[in-house]
Amino acid sequence: MRQGGFTLVELLVGLAIFGLMASAGTALLAGSVNASVQATQLADAAGALARTHALITADVAQAAPRPWRDEQGQPHPAFSSGDGALFTLVRRGWANPGQAARASLQRISWRIENGALVRRAAPMLDGPALGDAAVLLAGITSATIRIHDGRGWQSGWANPDPAALPRALEISASGPDIGRIRLLVPLGPGGPP
Repeated sequence: MRQGGFTLVELLVGLAIFGLMASAGTALLAGSVNASVQATQLADAAGALARTHALITADVAQAAPRPWRDEQGQPHPAFSSGDGALFTLVRRGWANPGQAARASLQRISWRIENGALVRRAAPMLDGPALGDAAVLLAGITSATIRIHDGRGWQSGWANPDPAALPRALEISASGPDIGRIRLLVPLGPGGPP
């Protein structure tokens, strides 16, 4: 009399098929996890780029032709480039929801520090040094700025009028995470602060 069941060969074939299916499922799951991580990284990089562009555009659009003075009382132009910064400017529209006793003008400096594009703001327009850095884009290996003065593009800003503002900025940056980006930003109309 024959009993029902599986032979050893049938069991081994079944286990081999199950092993192949399990390894294929694991590989599929690992691929999905990697794709999800990469998609999250790309979304974060795109978000950081969009925030940076929006903040640069807001700062530059609110540029004010108001020179400022440092802690020693030395005058500085309303817009400058170099001296360790991509650019420094005075901007209008500094929100004051707490109604603190301060000006609505703010001094802003955009810089490359420790491989990152950072924005620093002074707590007061005249006098104190710049505040803490807000890191906007990390992994920057190089950055340059070109400035349009109304006649053409220049690599620096040298206008004898301390209240003069350029017409536009072109900021180029590159890094392994962002590739090469180029931001072209027109300045606001200026006018009295």
